[in-house]
Amino acid sequence: MVSDEELTLSVSQYIDIVNRVLKDSLGEGVWIQGEIEGFNNRTKHTYFNVVERTNGKKAAVSVAIWEFNMKRLKPLLDKHRLTLADGIKVRLFGSGDIYPERGSFGFKVSNIDPRFTLGDLAGQRDEIVQKLKLAGLYDANKRVTPPVVPMRIALLTSIGSAAHADTLHELEASGIGFDVQVYDVRVQGEDAAPTVVAALQQAAQRSDIDLIMLVRGGGSKTDLLAFDTEEIAAAIGKCAKPVFTGIGHEIDFSIADEVAYRAFKTPTACAAGVVEMVNEFVQLTEDTWAQIASAASDLLQSAEHDLIRTLDRIRHRPMDVLNLAAQTLKGASDRLRLLDPVNTMARGWSITRDAHGKTVRNVGQVAAGEQITTQLSDGTITSTVNS
Repeated sequence: MVSDEELTLSVSQYIDIVNRVLKDSLGEGVWIQGEIEGFNNRTKHTYFNVVERTNGKKAAVSVAIWEFNMKRLKPLLDKHRLTLADGIKVRLFGSGDIYPERGSFGFKVSNIDPRFTLGDLAGQRDEIVQKLKLAGLYDANKRVTPPVVPMRIALLTSIGSAAHADTLHELEASGIGFDVQVYDVRVQGEDAAPTVVAALQQAAQRSDIDLIMLVRGGGSKTDLLAFDTEEIAAAIGKCAKPVFTGIGHEIDFSIADEVAYRAFKTPTACAAGVVEMVNEFVQLTEDTWAQIASAASDLLQSAEHDLIRTLDRIRHRPMDVLNLAAQTLKGASDRLRLLDPVNTMARGWSITRDAHGKTVRNVGQVAAGEQITTQLSDGTITSTVNS
């Protein structure tokens, strides 16, 4: 039996006492930290749980941010480009109490520490980068041999998004006949990493793809968290095709950007980078052909000049040959004329022959009493050898 002296409280009295104890113990509020789970902002107020997992055990606190507090905190979150979502670690200031109508305990948030969230994200990022480096995946895609002229492109983006439209517009405006295969992927939320990884793997296996573009428009740091995951970064590192990224705004730089073959500030800049590659190849080709044409023109002009000189020599050569032959012939004629006996005898020489008509060159050829004939320039003399 319950004695009359035992204290009996009504439900509301009990809740009031507990709430007073909480307020007296914790004052106006306390900071708590944990990971957001079950995020829900579909009404004017925001609800979620802050959970802690330790050694396989889970502790959770129900959290509420009333509409007026969220409006007051939003500029602070926007300044640090943060949005609240599942999986984000937060440090929250507030007070706890029991809600009388349901008897449920809740933590009413009045402030948030964005530096805690940013620090946790930076820590996670550093940890993932180190794992990628140890696995040899951090700069693996940068070592992939790029195509000379990337005309066949796999575009990984959310179809219908501004990034999708901006990228296609930039490619089409170039006037280059790109062949673009679009892969519709999620770029935010829990489905982003699996769909992006699957698309990267599929595009990498295709022989009709030269280059992969992964693009997403701007957003908060937490909106872009998928591109800081190990899953997407590792898939880029393992990809056999060069991956170009254009993720977020100019101030954003994700792990996916770090490991990609080339990273650009925006989707438009990414498309412009591909266009520039093709234009550089076209310009190089045109310059090369111009050099070839110039060299061919120089060769033709040189050959033309050589031909003209040759023709000129051919035109004048016959007379030169005839003149040289005439001079040679005249020289020979003069030499022959000098050797002609008639000319020699005219200078006082004579030719003596014996009775047999042989030329007498020495005295031993004739004997006394032999008749000889001496030929002069103007006649002959017949003589008898006396001695």
